[in-house]
Amino acid sequence: MDSAAPTPAGGGSPDDVVDISGWAVIRDEPGGRDPDKRWVARDAESPRHEQWLWKSRQCTGDCSSEALTDCAEVTVSRLAAVLCIPAAECRYAVCDGKLGLISRNVAPQGYDLSTARTYLPEVDGYAYAAASSDDEAVGRMRRDTGYTLEAVEAVLDGVLPPPGLDWLPAFGVFAGYLVLDALVGNSDRHPGNWALLESTVGERLLAPTYDHGSALGAGLTEQNRQRKDPEAFARRGRANPFAPPRQGLVEVAAEAVRRTRADVWIARVRELDGDAVRATLAAPDGRMSEVATTFMTRVVLENRRRLCDDDAGKD
Repeated sequence: MDSAAPTPAGGGSPDDVVDISGWAVIRDEPGGRDPDKRWVARDAESPRHEQWLWKSRQCTGDCSSEALTDCAEVTVSRLAAVLCIPAAECRYAVCDGKLGLISRNVAPQGYDLSTARTYLPEVDGYAYAAASSDDEAVGRMRRDTGYTLEAVEAVLDGVLPPPGLDWLPAFGVFAGYLVLDALVGNSDRHPGNWALLESTVGERLLAPTYDHGSALGAGLTEQNRQRKDPEAFARRGRANPFAPPRQGLVEVAAEAVRRTRADVWIARVRELDGDAVRATLAAPDGRMSEVATTFMTRVVLENRRRLCDDDAGKD
C-alpha cells in the first residue's frame, strides 16, 4: 500500500471501512445528484493526490431506501484495477455514522482537471443541452446534441493517454472506459463524467475514469432485485447520453474498440472468471445483502459473455 492510502484505525486491510469523521474538509463539491459530497484529507495541508472525495449513499429512485452507490463505485474501481483500466481508487468509508465511500483525486499536482464539457463545444455539431425543471422532476437524462463517438474522438485528437498506456491513443483508452461501462451496466457516461488533465504548459492527458455510482443497478430497491432477471437487466443496458439514442452499452463499446483496434480490453474481460468478479464485490458486513451480491455478479458475468461473444445489436 502506498503512503497516501488511508489505513483503518488500528491497522487492517485496505478493504476495511475508513472512518473519515475527523478528517479535514478541503472544500465542498457542488453539482450532481449527491448533496453530501466534499473533498477531504487526513491533514488540511495534504497534497492533491492525497485528497479524497467523500460521497454518502444516495437514495433509490423511489426514495424508499438507500441505494448501493458506494458498493457500485468500490466494485467498479476494483474491476478497473483487475483490467488495468485507469480509474479513481475508491474505498468504503463512513462519516459521522453515514455510510459512503471515498474516491481518490485523479488530478496530480501541476495539472488541472476539466470535464469534456469544456472541450466538446469546439467540435462541429455538438451543442450543450441545459437541463429543464421537467427533466429533473422525472429523472430524465439530458442528451446533448451531437454527443457521439466521433465527437469524443475529435476531443481526444492530440491528447495523450494516461501514464503507462503510451502504446494506445487516448481514444483507445477511452474505448476501455466504454468496455468497463458495458461490463458493469454504467449508462451515465455523459460529458461531465470524463475529463482531461491539462498542465500549466498546455499538455493534455486523458484523466482516469471516475464516478460509477449508477452502475450495477445500484439504484434498485432490494425488492426490485429479487424480482428482476439479472441477465435480462444486463441486456437492457443503454449508453443513454450518446447519440443516436437507445444504443446498447455493448454496441457502443464494441464500436469504440473496433475504431481503435483496442482489442486488449476485450481480451482482458475474457480472462475474468466468476471468482474474480465475486472478489471485487466483497463488502464490509451490513453494506450489501446476498441478494444484491448475487444480482450484481450475474449482471457482470452476463455482460462479460455479451462483450466476448460480440452480442452487440442482439438486444
